[in-house]
Order: sequence, then structure tokens, then C-alpha cells
Amino acid sequence: MNKCLIYGLIASVLLTANCKKDTLTITGSETMHTMLEVVSQGYNKEHSSLEIQVIGGGSFEGVSKLVEGKTDIAASSRALTSEETRELEKKGRFENVLLAYDGIALIVHPQNKIAKISLVDASKVFSGAITDWSQIGGTPGPIQVVIRNDKSGTAAYFDTHVLKQKDIGEKEFKANKNVQFTFAAQIVSNNDEMANAIQKNPNAIGFMGMGSAQIENKSKVKALAYSKTGKDPFIEPSINNVYNRSYKLSRGLYLFYLSDRGKKIDEFISFATGEEGQVLVLKSGYLRATLPTVEVQAPK
Repeated sequence: MNKCLIYGLIASVLLTANCKKDTLTITGSETMHTMLEVVSQGYNKEHSSLEIQVIGGGSFEGVSKLVEGKTDIAASSRALTSEETRELEKKGRFENVLLAYDGIALIVHPQNKIAKISLVDASKVFSGAITDWSQIGGTPGPIQVVIRNDKSGTAAYFDTHVLKQKDIGEKEFKANKNVQFTFAAQIVSNNDEMANAIQKNPNAIGFMGMGSAQIENKSKVKALAYSKTGKDPFIEPSINNVYNRSYKLSRGLYLFYLSDRGKKIDEFISFATGEEGQVLVLKSGYLRATLPTVEVQAPK
């Protein structure tokens, strides 16, 4: 073979290897998936040499992959459990970053005449104690409960705060500690499957992050106004209502990572929690975790 051709091929291989993009992986919360893709795209406008892979699977999956060393960042729609904290502490120093706030929306088919629901009624519906829409003021028909699988941080939060009624008080929480999701529930693995299941069945009810319900799945589902006791006002899930704390079913969205695993992680985290990243969080339909930067101009 011609030596020039050989050298040319070698040079081409070396150039390709040198130009290969570094990769940053973020694994976990389905609720945070679209938001993280938007933030990642914004980051890549200034850091085009880094390929960011946003992988779903649920909050438990993200934390598990971080413990196993199979992802750079775990995205979670819930706080760490004590067991997860211990496991991560064994791996080294880890960081817990609050990226955004989100409300959990209870969702039904757009044609369902039900427009609001209380925590107690929601608990009874998702546990199977209430099985027909007529029992809560709807058109008669069997209720089809749709829930996320056991890898979902949203499902874990909903189980504790709504199903077991922790948001009403410790007395109610203890009284309902053995309440479980109904065995008749349809189980889905992500928000797309949840939205599709609700869209196909006028009698279905489910839950998902407010951003997912109000933006990417707005045409498929209807979000219900929510009241903790049924005696206090029923409030629509919205950014403003989460911000002013009038919408009670809300939680923080987190990023977890090991702090000694590379500059690329620290730089992305700084962007996501900084002003540029937080503006993108807000544009994605979530409430930013930090207050906006205010420019103070000296008097003229």
C-alpha cells in the first residue's frame, strides 16, 4: 500500500480520536427530563465540545447509577433516603444541589367534568376506597387509576404525602401508614406512558410533575385544582401558585453528584444553578431554585 495513503489514514484516525467529544451523563427523574434537556442545550451553546446525555429511568434509577459509578449526575424529584446517603458517603464526598421546584399535578382526561380534588378524596381514589367517579361528583363510571412504577421519585412522594396523607398531619400519616396503591392500578414507567394512558381512557386518573402536565402533555391531559383538606381553597397547579406556596402539592428537584469526579461536572452544575441555567428552568415550566439576579445601577 502507498506509504502516503497509510500515513494519511493514520492521521485521519488520530484526528478523529482527538476530536471525539467528552460525555457527561445525567440519569434519573422523568419529571426533570425535558427541563434538563433544555438546560443542556443552553450549556452546549457555549461548550460545544461536551456531549450531554440525559437519561430517564426514574429518581431511584439515577441514584442507583450514581452509587454504581455509571452516571456523572443523578437527577431526583425527591430527597435522598438515609440508606442512599450512607452508600454515597462510602464513594466519597457528594453534593446535593437544589435545581428547581415543581408541583405534582393530579391529571384526568380533558373531557372529564371533574375539575378539582382534595387530598383525602385523592387518597381514597388511588387506594381503591373510591372506585366510581359519581362518588366524587363526576359522571358515573369506573375509575381507572394509573401510577408510576417503583423507580419514580414522584410516585414515592405521592405515596407518602397524598396516599398516606402526611400533608394533613402526623396523626393521619400514622393512621394511614399501611395504605397502598390499589392493586387494580395500571403501572407505567414514564410521563409519556402516563399521558398516553390518560388520553386513551376518559375514566383514567394519574399524576405527574406540573411542568410535564402543563407543557409537553397539555393536549393529552387536564390538571385538577387541588385542596389539602377540601375546606381550604382549591388551587390550580401553576408556577405562580407554587412560588407563593398556595399550591400545596409541591417539592424540590435535585441534582446529586460526587464532587471529585471532574471539572466538566462542576462547570455544568455551576451553569444550571446560575442565572443562565435558572432562566432556562423557568422557561421549561418549573420554578427556579434561586432568586433572579438583580442589577443595581448607581444613581446618575
